[in-house]
Amino acid sequence: METMKTSDAICPVPRMMGWFDVAARVRYASDDGKIVRYAHDTYLDSHDQDGPVFMGDGIEMMFHHLGLQLPRGEELYNFCDAVTAGFAEATVVEIPLDEGELLLELTPWQEVPGSLLS
Repeated sequence: METMKTSDAICPVPRMMGWFDVAARVRYASDDGKIVRYAHDTYLDSHDQDGPVFMGDGIEMMFHHLGLQLPRGEELYNFCDAVTAGFAEATVVEIPLDEGELLLELTPWQEVPGSLLS
């Protein structure tokens, strides 16, 4: 099985100069296991084709797609920082939330549903 590389998740065509979309599949699971939701889209960003991945304004759409409340204030900044730090080390990141956990996994950008470039 081939290992996923960060650059495989970064769309080769910038959304605008210096901003590349990055594909991720996300799973939310509540602590009690009663709620499990999935989403898959270009929620992450990179400033170049093979650069580091970070959580930017895609956080709003990601939480919307998962049907979750967007964190506010310091909690929002801490979440974004945790995602960014996690992807600096791996292609899969687990982030605890108040009542559950998010698992974010980089995927090839061509696998995003409705990808115009696939």
